[in-house]
Amino acid sequence: MDPLKDRTINWTAYVLATLGVCIADLQGWHLLGYVCKPLLMIVLSSWFFFNSRRVGDRFTLLVQGGLFFSLVGDIALMLQHLDAFNFLIGLGAFFLAQLCYAMAFAHNVFDEGGLEGWLVSVLLAFVVAVYVLFFTWDLVPLLDDGLSLPVIACICGSGLMAMMAAFRYRRTYARSFWAVFAGTVLFLASDSVLTIDRFRRPLPHAGTIIVLTYAGAQFLIAWGCLMHVLDPDNLRRREALTT
Repeated sequence: MDPLKDRTINWTAYVLATLGVCIADLQGWHLLGYVCKPLLMIVLSSWFFFNSRRVGDRFTLLVQGGLFFSLVGDIALMLQHLDAFNFLIGLGAFFLAQLCYAMAFAHNVFDEGGLEGWLVSVLLAFVVAVYVLFFTWDLVPLLDDGLSLPVIACICGSGLMAMMAAFRYRRTYARSFWAVFAGTVLFLASDSVLTIDRFRRPLPHAGTIIVLTYAGAQFLIAWGCLMHVLDPDNLRRREALTT
């Protein structure tokens, strides 16, 4: 088995990198954090790429884009203590990552078509939209003028991503849907904790909570998307369209 595609090797590396970031945050070991934080997206992106490249399409390219911009965002936020502007770079990179994910999910929705399951999709999307609306409404008075737009855009980007994931219901493999939707909810939770900790009040162990929810979110999104790509029905349909 190719180690670049092997699930056990890559998942173990991802878990170890996540633990490394958590330990670095708790112990203040910055060098460990500098090594492990970028490894999260490098390992996940590599594993996704080498498992999906033989059936690569617009969907997989958009997911790869989301993973790439997430890596850029991780590095920028990791270095924000050197220059406060890196915080804005990080937010911008994550906003682009969220847009890539949202467009990938939208591509899945429109590619499959049909109206089956739309009631559940609309209900889930409505719950996400209500949460984002009230969260941002409560957040706006706490933000400086220079940060209002990028911070709110990032929260809304997370919400859009989760809403588009909701519309994949009955348009993909069931496990793929629930993994991706759970991942987008965790992504929104991670953004929410980061925002509350930075702008409202310090939260105990916020760094660890942010890392765990973020790492879980990215893993579930990548894994769920890979399940969709490698779904036997999708593979057979691609083969039929190319013959």
